[in-house]
Amino acid sequence: MTAVDFAALPQSAPTFPSTAWRELIEADEQTLFQGFAREIMAQQKAAMAETGGPLRRGFHAKLHAGLIAEFEVLNDLPGYARHGVFRASRVFPAVVRFSNGEPTPHPDKHHEPRGIAIKLMGASGRRLLPGGGDAVTQDFLATSHSVTSTVRNVRQFMAFIRASRNPWTMPFTLWRAVGLRESLRILKAVVRTVVLSRVRSVVTEQYSGTAPIKFGPYAVKFTVRPAEGIGTATRRDLTRDFLREELADRLRKADLVLDFLVQFYVDESRTPIEDTSIVWDTPFLKVAQLRIPGCDLDRPDTRKLSDAVDRLSFSPWHAIEDHRPLGNVMRARRIAYEASATLRGHSPEPAGLPLIEPTSI
Repeated sequence: MTAVDFAALPQSAPTFPSTAWRELIEADEQTLFQGFAREIMAQQKAAMAETGGPLRRGFHAKLHAGLIAEFEVLNDLPGYARHGVFRASRVFPAVVRFSNGEPTPHPDKHHEPRGIAIKLMGASGRRLLPGGGDAVTQDFLATSHSVTSTVRNVRQFMAFIRASRNPWTMPFTLWRAVGLRESLRILKAVVRTVVLSRVRSVVTEQYSGTAPIKFGPYAVKFTVRPAEGIGTATRRDLTRDFLREELADRLRKADLVLDFLVQFYVDESRTPIEDTSIVWDTPFLKVAQLRIPGCDLDRPDTRKLSDAVDRLSFSPWHAIEDHRPLGNVMRARRIAYEASATLRGHSPEPAGLPLIEPTSI
């Protein structure tokens, strides 16, 4: 996954970025997506009743930590990569949320996706969601071992979520919903990418946006991965919260640095917009670095900050037009995320940092 300078390639090269991407929007999408949103909200309420706890997110309910960070756009990017928040070299203040992917908190050894959510402050440009007051934010959400990357579209995603509510009947239920061939393909991919995963650190995971976003006139998928020099996880007991404990050990010792990379759309067969099951095979270009300053996660002020980050709403649609989410999965997320966040009673979008009183941090 090395960075390649597309500008050095001839225009006819098959990996040269293309602006010919298109979305295929179905006539009944809004009704379909609203139905999915209602299902997810019902799932949130059921999880609250089952656990006796608070109303949590529809997915990525378990927080490992919420942190302050800096998002540095690199200064040597080629012209085609200078759009939106990446149009000029600068450092954005940001917050980061590390999480597990399920709607119900489990011990960290449970096999499930892991997530990173990044919220930049001060992203200028026309915002896609109204009602944010003075907030000018840009969110990037990514997961490791994602179910979204095994299904072709949001219909299959919801079919999988419904089927997974009963593990004993899941293969048959999924088969009835998507057909034998597709159900076998999805289940094999989930076993390979989720069930067989052995996550020992949220820092060493590679996170994918799974569905594309705009990049000015282009379309990209983005990836967040550990920067060079990030050490592997040390062996430790797999306690209920060992991923948070491992993250805390790292942050007590040093800053954490993650690379932010993008892959550009080149054509519909290699880099489809609507089918999230296809792995894009175009080169990766590093466009930014995320730096999380070292800290003590067990200090009261750091815990207070983490709680403030957790009360925020993260959505791929907290975005400017230059980074508008693309594809049916993303269009469904607009409705589902907004409904879920409203149900949960999230904090307003921040206009900047700090999130808590300066005297307490």
